[in-house]
Amino acid sequence: MSNIKFRILFALLFISAIALLSYLRDIDRTSFNGNLFFWCLFVGIIIAAIDGSLGMAYGVAGTAFLLGYGISPVKAVAYIHIAEIFVSGSTGLSHWKEGNVNYKLFKKLLVPGIFGALIGALIISKVKIPYLSMILSFYLLFMGIFLLIKAFRKIKVYFKQKNSSIIPLAATGGFIDAAGGGGWGPVVTTTLLSSKMEPRKVIGTVNASEFFINLTSAIALLLLIKITDWEALAGLILGGFLIAPFTAKVTRKISIKLMLIIIGLLIIFLSLRKIFLFFI
Repeated sequence: MSNIKFRILFALLFISAIALLSYLRDIDRTSFNGNLFFWCLFVGIIIAAIDGSLGMAYGVAGTAFLLGYGISPVKAVAYIHIAEIFVSGSTGLSHWKEGNVNYKLFKKLLVPGIFGALIGALIISKVKIPYLSMILSFYLLFMGIFLLIKAFRKIKVYFKQKNSSIIPLAATGGFIDAAGGGGWGPVVTTTLLSSKMEPRKVIGTVNASEFFINLTSAIALLLLIKITDWEALAGLILGGFLIAPFTAKVTRKISIKLMLIIIGLLIIFLSLRKIFLFFI
């Protein structure tokens, strides 16, 4: 069986498992929302292509879109993390095959990153936070501005690759990623790129570890919340799978700077729109 067929089959099986879980837990099973499905399919393709080239921005872009569409903050974060399992797994495997993974750094990132993600998932799903949607919108606005600045200048952060530095970095990245819908790449990758390690090793290692961070967040959120918008989840997953085999070819023809500008402006627009609607 070809790699593409295997990915599609695995995605369909996972979607079926989500649907079965929804049935067993007596979750809302309203009629099929085709508009939501196709919008999320389109968005899934776009953000997966961006993530494949930048090694970041899948979570923040996807969460910003789902919030703008009207999906609740907790569910938006959950859907993005569940869908991102497949995207991060695919890119992580590709980096592993290309020899872009530093196993020593990978081990240092893994445990504290998983711990931070678990805490973040528990807090966002179980702690009642007033104006959570507004808080997430401001966070995503900041991330959009961050990506826009990164497109025009190098952001330098003093960093030494020591256990005492990597543990809090990974824990913070995991927590922010799980609680905010995205942030592992922008927080961890950007900081580590300021170290002396080869950039491709940094990006490859962070992407490989991201799969386990997403898996932790997804499992925790899947068990803690009810899935009501399975069309959104199905669209995001299928979109990522459809574009994954072609990401490298597509992104070679588009400059990273241009993609950072586009996705940064998009996140800023969606966040400002959500903030504006909150006040009117």
